[in-house]
Amino acid sequence: MKKKIYIFLMIAFLLILFYVEFLFYENYITQTIKIANWNLNVFGESKAGNNDLMTLYKEKISNYDIIFIQEIRDISGLAFYELCSSLENYSCVNSSRAGRTNYKEQYGVIFRDDINLVSFKDYNPDSLNRWERPPVRLDFKINDSEFIVYNIHVKPDDVSKELGDLEDIVEDSGNVIILGDFNADCSYYNEKNKNVFNSMSWVIKDYQDTAVSKSRCAYDRIVLNDNSYKFYKKSGVDYTQITENVSDHYIVWVEMKI
Repeated sequence: MKKKIYIFLMIAFLLILFYVEFLFYENYITQTIKIANWNLNVFGESKAGNNDLMTLYKEKISNYDIIFIQEIRDISGLAFYELCSSLENYSCVNSSRAGRTNYKEQYGVIFRDDINLVSFKDYNPDSLNRWERPPVRLDFKINDSEFIVYNIHVKPDDVSKELGDLEDIVEDSGNVIILGDFNADCSYYNEKNKNVFNSMSWVIKDYQDTAVSKSRCAYDRIVLNDNSYKFYKKSGVDYTQITENVSDHYIVWVEMKI
């Protein structure tokens, strides 16, 4: 009887030891990065001049390793510069100003200094006039991992077309991540009839609310190809402290193993 108890206790001890080692590996050995998108709803001199807003933006951005900022509307370029200069241990790049009307926007990209930006491609100007705000592509290297990231702010009236044109240029190989304000929900897009990126994983789901307004719409999305999905850990929407005076969009993010 004592022998059986001893064997049982030894097995229980080994199982606990294995579980503890597994948790240690998951939490400490496996490194991850968090990549996000935030449409800041007309980010320009007015918001940049608001100390309370800038403090909150800095706090939120610091939660991510790479974050794309959308709807930068500032002809002087100073607003995004002020935001970037307030962040320690981060680097920044931005796209050219784009838009078919007088309403011009830029994408801004903020990433930690220890992340290597291998290349940056701005599809603006686009000779085929495919998008209201042409996408950008950035290739990042983090340790031994490489990711190809596309970012776009899709025109609400042309969601299917603009996403289809984006799909045509997206790299087939490599670890591909596509994120941005797709406007891919509610009156702009019937998510039940998706006809783009069907072979990829939409990790921000149709039921997730990314709009600050009372309407529950999953406008902002993150899409992964099969290669990048192998590194997928989790994703979500950051609602904390984001009210309508901060932005009309929440932050969408994905955490990837590296």
